[in-house]
Amino acid sequence: MTVGSLSVDALAQRCAEETDKFNHRQPNDAQFCFELLRRALGEGSSEAFTRVYQIYERQVLGWVYSHSRFAQTGEDADFFAGAALRTFYFALRGPKFDKFPSLAQVLAYLKLCVHTAIAQYIRDQQPTQTMPIDEVGDLAHTPDLGTRADAADLWGYICQLLPDQRDRELARYVFMHDLKPRQIVSAYPTEWRDEREVSVALYRIRRILRTDPELSSRVSVG
Repeated sequence: MTVGSLSVDALAQRCAEETDKFNHRQPNDAQFCFELLRRALGEGSSEAFTRVYQIYERQVLGWVYSHSRFAQTGEDADFFAGAALRTFYFALRGPKFDKFPSLAQVLAYLKLCVHTAIAQYIRDQQPTQTMPIDEVGDLAHTPDLGTRADAADLWGYICQLLPDQRDRELARYVFMHDLKPRQIVSAYPTEWRDEREVSVALYRIRRILRTDPELSSRVSVG
């Protein structure tokens, strides 16, 4: 019997078993979970997504608890787990699921949704506060946002400096989501081939930002 011919119940059972093996560092088969996710997202099966939620909710909660900034939110982990899974569903449903050819890439995106949910919550709660340098991520400390600057206005200006859409997206991953090159490649495999490609693009973006006099007059540029 092929994976594609299994019922949702059978797929969910095998997916749960293989996930348990993975969590215990045992040999496992990813095809059952991937097929369950494909039906839930690619085909829009509500029954399949209910099973996905049941199987992966614990993992998502673990990512929430391990996030370095979760404690400062003051919210329950369930709040962010639910937000991440909702974002995940709407972002990957339908033909968009085809951009993720493996279980590892799908789960990397789900983990990114957790990170984004927490980062967005913190920004929404403190919209006018200074963004500390540790929120800038890997952009080589450029710019230093430790000074008083409106984050939304600053981001708009940075977008003006980066006319290329791909550059703006990469800057958003780093500035807004604090992602490392490895995480970017894992979450967006169709956009970035490897970490070196990301790093080269980031170097070029850093150079643009460092040499802009208006940006330098508004924030401390390292």
